[in-house]
Amino acid sequence: MNEIKQEIISIRRVAQTIDGKIISYLKSTPLALEEDFSELVMATLKKHWLPLALLSSGVRDERLRQNGIWAIGELEAQISCIRRICGIENDPVAINSLIKPQITVTTSSENASILGDMSQTGQLNTDEDEDEEEWMQMEIPEELKQANQMLGWNG
Repeated sequence: MNEIKQEIISIRRVAQTIDGKIISYLKSTPLALEEDFSELVMATLKKHWLPLALLSSGVRDERLRQNGIWAIGELEAQISCIRRICGIENDPVAINSLIKPQITVTTSSENASILGDMSQTGQLNTDEDEDEEEWMQMEIPEELKQANQMLGWNG
């Protein structure tokens, strides 16, 4: 017989911990959601990880774009729901501090802009000369470090 390969997940957390409280909350069918616990967990995982999972499995172009748009829409809806329920105002300053800055380097000789890549260490590679890489140390704001840490982007 051909058996269908299944991926199995099992999560156990002590009920008094934050993780345990989240699991208990989700099992209590919050906000009168009719999904059972496993479906709610999978829906949450899809919203957060589907576009990246598709990308890593080789999906590109319109399918990846559409799934990315869907996931972003779902996450934005969750953000809006959290803001309303918790009474949190839209704070553009806080939102802008979470966005990684785009750094533009201007050369004095030609006034041309070169977009550099900024790594987690705060180094800027201008790629002016492929044989000789020059790195400039950039200070990453403490708020950005904390936001990245809260989001699990410690890489």
